[in-house]
Amino acid sequence: MRKQRKMVSAFLCVMLVVGLWIPDGLTANAEEMVVPGYHEYTETEEECIDHWYGIARGVYLKESICGIKDAGTGKVSISGTTTAHAICDTVKVGIYLDESSNGGKTFSQIGSYYFSRENVSSCHGSKTSISVKSGWHYMARGGHSVSKDSKTESTTTNTGVLTAS
Repeated sequence: MRKQRKMVSAFLCVMLVVGLWIPDGLTANAEEMVVPGYHEYTETEEECIDHWYGIARGVYLKESICGIKDAGTGKVSISGTTTAHAICDTVKVGIYLDESSNGGKTFSQIGSYYFSRENVSSCHGSKTSISVKSGWHYMARGGHSVSKDSKTESTTTNTGVLTAS
């Protein structure tokens, strides 16, 4: 019985040593982090904007903006910007246009637009004069990310609801 206890103890000690010895650096996966921040919303009859500000120190992602604007009868324009604190390997913004026919109760995606730049600290993209249905409700969502070395930081933005003229 004592011999079995010693063998189990020795086995557990070996497993503990092996578990502590294997370095985390062997993992090839890139680290991804959602950065804490706060949103400021601007809404008028003609435009809705979500401006996100990062509050964490020592991170790359600085701020992100997503907006939708009434561009005339049956038209909207959308835009997005991602800004880093420093030059990054890749800075990206994706903008998604959502539509609602039932007064804004439910939305479905009707368009997506992707923009990416390398070795910069900012990326901006826009799509103007997108044809939509007058009187229907629209909103834009943004997906923002910056990558440096093997670290990726990201956040999202969502505008308020805009009724197309």
